[in-house]
Amino acid sequence: MQTFQPGDRVVAINTGPGPIKALVLHDSHPFLLPDGPLRQGTIYHVAAVCTIRDGSQGILLTGLRVLWHSREVPWNPGRFRKVGDDRSMTSAKSRRKQPAAARQTRKPAN
Repeated sequence: MQTFQPGDRVVAINTGPGPIKALVLHDSHPFLLPDGPLRQGTIYHVAAVCTIRDGSQGILLTGLRVLWHSREVPWNPGRFRKVGDDRSMTSAKSRRKQPAAARQTRKPAN
């Protein structure tokens, strides 16, 4: 998994329902997305990086908050990749090698 730094530009590659890494939650208070949902393919700016309780990284994005109760919580960095990363945004299926075209046979010259 990549690590992020403040100022990185990232693009969303996984817009699943949960915004953060699994947290131990004692109640089922819902997450609030006051700035709207995460959009796949949209470029975001990393405002800050934090370490969460399990020691892994969490990221805060400019203009896209996640609130749990009244507290802002980080996004899971696994949902993003850095812009300019060499990996393409195509699916694994479309990245597979295609079979080589059949060779054309030459017709003898008359």
